Amino acid sequence: MTALLRAVIVGAGSRGNRVFAELMATNDVGFEVAGVVEPDAARRAAFCHRHAVPDAQAFATLEGFLAAPRFSDIVFVCSPDRTHFAICRDLSEAGHAIMLEKPAATTLAECVELLEIQRRCGNPVFIAHGLRYAPFFRAVKALLDGGSLGTIRHIQLTEQVGHWHFAHSYVRGQWRRADQAAPIVLTKTSHDLDILQWLVDEPVASVTSHGSLSAFRADQAPEGATARCVDCPLQDTCLYSATRFYLEERPEWPYDVVLEGGPDTQERRRRAVEHGPYGHCVWLNDNDVCDNQVVLLEFASGKLATFSMHAQTADNTRDLRIFCDLGEIRGDLRRGELVVSRFSGHKDDLRPEVIELPPTTDSHGGGDLELLRALHEHLTEAKHADIMTSLERSLASHVMAFLAEESRLADNVKIRVSPVLIPAALRQPVGEALPEPLPMPELDALG
Repeated sequence: MTALLRAVIVGAGSRGNRVFAELMATNDVGFEVAGVVEPDAARRAAFCHRHAVPDAQAFATLEGFLAAPRFSDIVFVCSPDRTHFAICRDLSEAGHAIMLEKPAATTLAECVELLEIQRRCGNPVFIAHGLRYAPFFRAVKALLDGGSLGTIRHIQLTEQVGHWHFAHSYVRGQWRRADQAAPIVLTKTSHDLDILQWLVDEPVASVTSHGSLSAFRADQAPEGATARCVDCPLQDTCLYSATRFYLEERPEWPYDVVLEGGPDTQERRRRAVEHGPYGHCVWLNDNDVCDNQVVLLEFASGKLATFSMHAQTADNTRDLRIFCDLGEIRGDLRRGELVVSRFSGHKDDLRPEVIELPPTTDSHGGGDLELLRALHEHLTEAKHADIMTSLERSLASHVMAFLAEESRLADNVKIRVSPVLIPAALRQPVGEALPEPLPMPELDALG
């Protein structure tokens, strides 16, 4: 790397601190951590100590950062989802380059308004859809674009969330309620919808979705369960016992989230389980997002893609199968497994070809690390224009997520997608639901 770019992290939580800032500090990605915006004083102090951020470049509020003399080249927005719109709006108005954690915003109207603001202000805005940058999915894209497998007919993508991960983030955590964050098809799986649209590279013609909260609800609670794990007679044996999970002396995510940035002591962990959100029973809580959901996408040419998200899984990974005219692809993201079987015309000749992938460590198959590398080269050398997850390109996945949720809530109705594109040059779809239209902005605003 040649020129180091100075990055400010807004939100020193798991993604801002443990992922992006740590990757910048430990890898040659072309970024240096220059500042932080974090309202929690203890978390802000710990971040500054780890990354040698001077006091003059650490802020409790975004207003404080915007009022200070400019010292950054790009701002990474890693704050809670509901804050993304206002923070991105204000940063854009001030002319900052932005890498925004997904989702861009939690309503379609806000997503479109961000695009209008970005176009008016002219600042670059990217969405952290890390899967596109992962070696696994880039290898899949190269195989499909190479044409040797013929036409895609069907894609199956499954996200195995992991029972422990779902209980932590989507039953006890900040994404447990759609009215406080957004539907899980947006907050969790807009990654996957982006990948499907990118691989097929066609407008979506219709969206249908089925899903529900089927397991983590009161009528599924074991007999004798209580509202808090510390009071529960089942806490020593329960699969989801907070006292068994969070009191383990493990410093990494997600065990450390319960500490909220303070010192790691058994007393603080115990107090957090007794009084905080992560001590709630997973069945007797106020969560309402789906723990199982399926989305069916029909593309303009008739190609189909099915995406499934499941909470009750042992592993935390994504499985992929792609069926083409001349062969098929199958793979597992976390394991870095990718196999191509080319058709031979014979019953027993599968001809499997194992695609070698580089080893990775992060949960997005190396996507977070490669995102940073690609972003730096894009900003400094104008490379990777074909892959960058700009706000314009990423908006399509958000629209599909909103339509999928509309379909699910409307008793699985098929939602037909209009031919209007976002923007037209990029062939990204915008849709409207039939017969009950999803509230949509004026389509002229998207063109």
